Amino acid sequence: MSDTVIYLIGLSGNLLFGFKSLFQVIDCYRRKSCSGVSKLMLVTDLGGNIACAAFIHLTTGFRLWPQFVNYGFATFFLIVLFIMMFIYRGNK
Repeated sequence: MSDTVIYLIGLSGNLLFGFKSLFQVIDCYRRKSCSGVSKLMLVTDLGGNIACAAFIHLTTGFRLWPQFVNYGFATFFLIVLFIMMFIYRGNK
């Protein structure tokens, strides 16, 4: 299998993982409430994304760039959820 195909498989999997929080963002926006979102889950997810991205960068550089796409999207949507929790904090 060629390197291009392998990278496309990795990138597609990483995009799917990276967008996992997007559906929670959409749900919170529609309900105008983040009452079902666990703060502990957000903190552990965010910490895990940052730690894994740092580990990959420090051990392999940017050779595994699809992983950075994964952690970039996931971290972005987690930050959006944190902001939404602040904005909708009084809504149930």
